[in-house]
Amino acid sequence: HLDQDKQTCTENHPCIQFGACSQLCKKVSRIRHKCYCHEGFVLQPDKFTCKSKDSSHPIIVFSNRHELRTIDLRRGVVRPLISSLKDTIVVDFIHKHNETHLFWTDWADDKIYKGSLAGDSLSNIHGVVHSGLTTAEGLAVDWIGDNLYWIQSSLDQIEVAKINGSFRQTLIAGSMERPRALALDPREAILFWTDWDPNGSPRIESCSMDGKDENRKTVFWVSKYGGAWPNGLTMDYLAKRIYWTDARSDSIHTTLYDGSEHHEIIRGHQYLSHPFALAIFESHIYWTDWRSSSVIRANKWNGSDVQIIERTISKPFGIKVVHPSLQPKAKTTHSCEIDNGNCSHLCLLGFNQTKKCACPHIMRLSEDRLTCEENKVMLLFSGQNEIRGVDIAKPYHHIIP
Repeated sequence: HLDQDKQTCTENHPCIQFGACSQLCKKVSRIRHKCYCHEGFVLQPDKFTCKSKDSSHPIIVFSNRHELRTIDLRRGVVRPLISSLKDTIVVDFIHKHNETHLFWTDWADDKIYKGSLAGDSLSNIHGVVHSGLTTAEGLAVDWIGDNLYWIQSSLDQIEVAKINGSFRQTLIAGSMERPRALALDPREAILFWTDWDPNGSPRIESCSMDGKDENRKTVFWVSKYGGAWPNGLTMDYLAKRIYWTDARSDSIHTTLYDGSEHHEIIRGHQYLSHPFALAIFESHIYWTDWRSSSVIRANKWNGSDVQIIERTISKPFGIKVVHPSLQPKAKTTHSCEIDNGNCSHLCLLGFNQTKKCACPHIMRLSEDRLTCEENKVMLLFSGQNEIRGVDIAKPYHHIIP
């Protein structure tokens, strides 16, 4: 039968091919197939596309440093959400108990902020992480364990705290040269990040969300396709795929979580001239582009149907599509969801439904592996504008901001 490129004949069954169906594919015969959808989605009349049954309007939230703006994807209405910001780069959200909360970083204020999103308004705005946040580039919310992850790029490390900013801890450090974007899937307890690594090994890495060294691995070397600046990173949770932008080769790529089945989605398009951040919803990818100062969308399988959905006055930075379907629930309740997994401070999700209790800076885990106790042996050192610390037990990595 004819392949998806409409030019080549292939013996492979359509269900094996990338993008044969919007979500799930069933073999009907040796050459025929039928598309169907995950629970909570409904197949459209085209017999290909799946759309969420949730009636909430999907909205894009994007930053342009000095404000957050929204785009209603159903109505196409663009509105300012909050203005007079100083230097806002990345944004994420959590939808829980029928409430939606936004999180964003502000480099100038050295803070991570949180606000309640209802319709077109943002209220109850307050800082959740208040200090030591020089260049927090990536930001990701764990909606199952109620934890907040971010990249502290000036220290080349990934940090974690409770969603209210308490119990902050350095999670992953060392062998990072220029980490940029961050994304996670708490159902699988997996965390991904991009690293520009100007020394010649730009890559995408992954680790379990509890930060265990033995679970850290390189997922994909971006030099395989001539890339060097993996900028934006997002996840297709139902397909278990990561998508990323590359600002050096002006391209967008995807692989499965393990780095296999790599596909180049789009490259060299006039509206893909310096992509910064990336989001995904249903059949489309959305990205912010610096050179054209635009928010743009395209087909997530083959990069077709490219459209500018909003032109911006200044460079757009972080982007996120906010919709309940983008934070799917796990099939079983995780132990961290019940009494914080009996952990005194942090309860971090691990592979195979495991958990790990963890402690904030200047504390350590006691022998019961549940309770944190004071760690009295620390090394403090001062710079021109800051004081930092090092845990003597981990002297090379894990700098305390």
